Amino acid sequence: MSDAMTPNAQVGAAPIEPSFSVQETVLAIWQRTTGPKGQQANPDLRHIGIGVRRVVRLLDEIEWSLGKRIPIGTALRLGTPEAIAQAIVTDRWPEPSPLLLLKDGDDRPPLYLIAGVRGTLFEVVALARASPFPGKIWGFQPPGFEGDTPRFESIEATAALFVKHLGGDRTDPVNLVGYSMGGEIAIEMARALRSDNRKLGLIGLIDTNVVERHWSLTTRLRYAARRSQLRVWGLFEAPPGQRLETLLNIVRPLIRRLIGQFTYNAEFTRYYESSLDERIKVVKDLALEAYERYVPPVVDFPVVLFKSWESAKRDLVDPVDTWRPKVPELEVVEVDGTHANMIFPPFVHGLAAEISIRLS
Repeated sequence: MSDAMTPNAQVGAAPIEPSFSVQETVLAIWQRTTGPKGQQANPDLRHIGIGVRRVVRLLDEIEWSLGKRIPIGTALRLGTPEAIAQAIVTDRWPEPSPLLLLKDGDDRPPLYLIAGVRGTLFEVVALARASPFPGKIWGFQPPGFEGDTPRFESIEATAALFVKHLGGDRTDPVNLVGYSMGGEIAIEMARALRSDNRKLGLIGLIDTNVVERHWSLTTRLRYAARRSQLRVWGLFEAPPGQRLETLLNIVRPLIRRLIGQFTYNAEFTRYYESSLDERIKVVKDLALEAYERYVPPVVDFPVVLFKSWESAKRDLVDPVDTWRPKVPELEVVEVDGTHANMIFPPFVHGLAAEISIRLS
């Protein structure tokens, strides 16, 4: 949880002498790459709501101009252009930690948000910013984004790591909400806390899906039938000259999915992204393999599933069907948006409000 500064951390180059030129260079790059959101007063990467692609561009231009390679998570922890420039000048950097304060607040039991399969807290910063919850909001992300070694052995091991970094009084309820795969980490954190006689507050899943290989046979057969029906329709609706290509587009993913049933290799999973920036991809690939291996247990505590009704309709399988057998006390809350955009404006405000209502 420490934000202490350490010399020569993560970037490993010789210190740059104090100079206005470094500060001016960083500020010019910031203004050029962050867009209108980055021009507001006291800009901070945890608050302005830009996506990780803009942050990658910001960091690439800093590296090209000043020779300093700054990890994505380190930039998020520093937050402001002034802090980034100061770290470059002094060569003193924040220590890596899976925990980061996303929004300050009063001393009531805080809310902990857990990032999804891509891992970076940029997935949940907009949710923290939109939340009307008056307490503190912290975020968890796995190792690998702050110059530390990427590590994601399993859902259970990552949950255990996160639990070690929880703060607060042991008598306070712990509020955990995970987005996408982060919901499974929240489940495992809650199980570990329950075993340690800790009190649970809100345990929430944001559009979390059980991986297909662990669905019930009935659900898998129903999904296969619906998917096959749609593909056949698509084939017959294609123009005669495009039917061969349409057929190949049907067969290729089927082959990949078949191979994926016999391996945990990230490349054959549903959510693999070959073109993803390597700074994110290396962690995501580890997370995907852990996600494929994870078998959700039956739990004996209440869980709230914040579900995107649009995603359930598009994906053909309702996540409620996959979670009911695992979570007898499951509350389902439907919110607007798709899986990808429900955590960003404008839809995130409705999600944030629903979460806040249920906090201890």
